Amino acid sequence: MRTLAQVRRMASTPSPVSPLSRPSIKPDGRWTVLAGLTLVTFLLLLDDTAVAVALPTMQRRFGLGLNGLEWVVNAYTLTIAAFTLLAGRLGDRDGRRKIFLIGLAVFTVASLVAGLAPTGVLLIATRAVQGLGAALVAPTSLAIIADTFPRNERGLALGIWAGVSASALGLGPLFGAIINDSLGWQWIFLLNVPVGVGAWLVARAVLDESRVPHAPRHLDTVGAAISGAGFLALLLGLSQGNTAGWLSVRVIGLFAAAALCFAVFGWHENRTAEPLLKLSRFKDRSFAGANIQILLATSVMCSLFFFLALYLQVVLGYSAIASGVGLLPLTLTIVVVGPLAGRLADRIGPRLPVTVGMILLAAALFGLSGLGVDTKLLTLLPWFALAGLAIGLVTSPTTAAAMGSADAADHGTTAAVFSTFQTTGLTLGIAIMGAILASFGSGTTFARNLTAQHHADFVRGFSTALSVNSAIALFAAVLASLMLRSHRPTPDSELFSASDNSAPVSSS
Repeated sequence: MRTLAQVRRMASTPSPVSPLSRPSIKPDGRWTVLAGLTLVTFLLLLDDTAVAVALPTMQRRFGLGLNGLEWVVNAYTLTIAAFTLLAGRLGDRDGRRKIFLIGLAVFTVASLVAGLAPTGVLLIATRAVQGLGAALVAPTSLAIIADTFPRNERGLALGIWAGVSASALGLGPLFGAIINDSLGWQWIFLLNVPVGVGAWLVARAVLDESRVPHAPRHLDTVGAAISGAGFLALLLGLSQGNTAGWLSVRVIGLFAAAALCFAVFGWHENRTAEPLLKLSRFKDRSFAGANIQILLATSVMCSLFFFLALYLQVVLGYSAIASGVGLLPLTLTIVVVGPLAGRLADRIGPRLPVTVGMILLAAALFGLSGLGVDTKLLTLLPWFALAGLAIGLVTSPTTAAAMGSADAADHGTTAAVFSTFQTTGLTLGIAIMGAILASFGSGTTFARNLTAQHHADFVRGFSTALSVNSAIALFAAVLASLMLRSHRPTPDSELFSASDNSAPVSSS
């Protein structure tokens, strides 16, 4: 019987036949690949949050009502949620590089059309096409990073990817405000074009294909359609709850439709020979814990990324650009801490950094809940920095935990599930925040002519919502301590070569 040390040496020696067609990239080239994939993911998330700042301008340009403005945002997010799981499986089957390049091309072309759109209807339609491109790019980029980097470097690589990606949510409003005020709202989309073309050319030149050579050729399109319909109904219900009413027939019907779709999806996946998603994966505590963690973490983060900017502008009277600058301690701390947390997770596992990060995030949210109608920005900056530290500690190890729970052959599907939970968490968080604010007689508005009473109502609602999110963060910390591993395991696909048909070898 081989010792574990012998097995590790075997794993480091190239095998003539590999269970996964991995990229053959030189060590220096790996970081170039990471930089390109991180830039593209940053662009996708930045585009989503930057658009929110330009909504009033779009309203004046196209005469869109509230529902129309909501669809400018929702068409993008809902399409991502509906197609991400299918995109992950396509990457596993047809090649992650191929699907990534197709998705980036779709996103870039749709951005060009959106920037030139003469009507609001065409703008909304192209936002949906943008979402389709983003759905193809997001899971495949994450899977390519997991394929490209060895286990001992993967946490650092995913930490850079996750940290920069998370910071895009905070930098989006600042970016959108600068572009909208200086160039016009169209350039929020048009600037994607040269960046997208350049990224596509670089990716085509430096990325090698990675796929599962003997993956099933049958694609579970029935499962993809059912799951996509379920997520569409769920996120649409969450996004419309505050406007239509949580007990309205429309919203209850959407939630009922989502529940029915997910029940049918589970029944179908357990009976089909080649399922889109093996539901047994959720029996793995690390996989299930990482996805639940990103769902909860993203839902409470939205109170910082979106509603803090609204508070700074509507209540304190800062401009959109000044608000974005004020949030820089939050976003920059995420960028710095993310890679360090990923490296830490490589060494000690994700449990400790994620648990500590969620506790710190709970503390930051609770500290921010003491804000008022005349709070000075300077007094909020330490809480911003603490929140950035916490988010950096959470996002990178959580991403590493999700990807580390899978064999290389399932990286695409694993990344897709993770991305879907993240998108759902974002929509869920906005819905919770909006519902609490509405219960205090306040809503999310861009108006600046609100009365002092409106400001007071907004602050009371926002303070309550921050306290609720603080409690959710503490609950997530408990779950992290129970579900995530205290060490980072080495997947079997990295310990054994395909030519070695031995049974798993113990450390003895």
